[in-house]
Amino acid sequence: MMESNELRIFKAVAQEGSITKAAKIMGYVQSNVTARIQQLESELKTPLFYRQHGMILTPAGEKLKVYAEQIIHLLDEANLALNDADNPVGSLSIGASPTISSFHLPEILAQYHQSYPKVDLSFITSNTDELITKLLHFQLDGAFVKSLSFSDDNIVKELVFEETLVLISSPQYHDLKTVCSKPFLMNTTGCPNRILLENWLTLNGIHNIRIMEFNTLDAIIEGVMADLGASFVPQSAVKKYEESGRLQSFSIPAPYNAVKTFFIRHKDSQKTSALSKFMEMIELKTPYHSMVRTAG
Repeated sequence: MMESNELRIFKAVAQEGSITKAAKIMGYVQSNVTARIQQLESELKTPLFYRQHGMILTPAGEKLKVYAEQIIHLLDEANLALNDADNPVGSLSIGASPTISSFHLPEILAQYHQSYPKVDLSFITSNTDELITKLLHFQLDGAFVKSLSFSDDNIVKELVFEETLVLISSPQYHDLKTVCSKPFLMNTTGCPNRILLENWLTLNGIHNIRIMEFNTLDAIIEGVMADLGASFVPQSAVKKYEESGRLQSFSIPAPYNAVKTFFIRHKDSQKTSALSKFMEMIELKTPYHSMVRTAG
């Protein structure tokens, strides 16, 4: 009969693709990990790994991995449910898209850490597809993603932030035609801001669009202020720079000037007190001008 510890060892080997790495992560001797994997394969009467050039999952192993993730997650959730309290403890893993993470979130994360020091808080930055994959595999408790539209029955959209986007340039330019002839400092292909900008430019007959790719909002804004090019960013992100005369913005008509950011989580994950307190802080401290709750 399978034991939870065997499943944890199996999951570690599957993720690392190596007995040696899994043993190191779990604090076991390598021979113990090997024996437990062999025991699990014997119990299930099927090989779970191909052993050439590392540990590669067989089709049976791929199937078991899905169940192992769910079972381990449920066991961890049960432990949290029995030990959770209004004073959060345990771990909290949050992810965010690059152009979201660089603005405001560091301050909120710092305040959360100061308010709830017993929570083991971790934070990663990645693209939306990877964040959703990690969420679906219970590797994140929640994530901020920016997307025009996405749908997955396993994803719950807890918070929605609506942002107005504006074209920005250094202060010496006074007309859109000049601004639109410059290179655009944008995130990678697939970024909703970039898609909206390219659609609007195409609508206005501008096809030879030069893009310089940046991975953070801070870098984009600094680049624009240095007159490296123009960009298309949330209005709230550049308000202080515009007020100080370091850059200027140009309005773009709807529907090309609005984008949504979602805070999402897995529908089967427990909303622990650590996550609930984080969401409460986001609601209280968020700089975004509009926010509504959704059910999925």
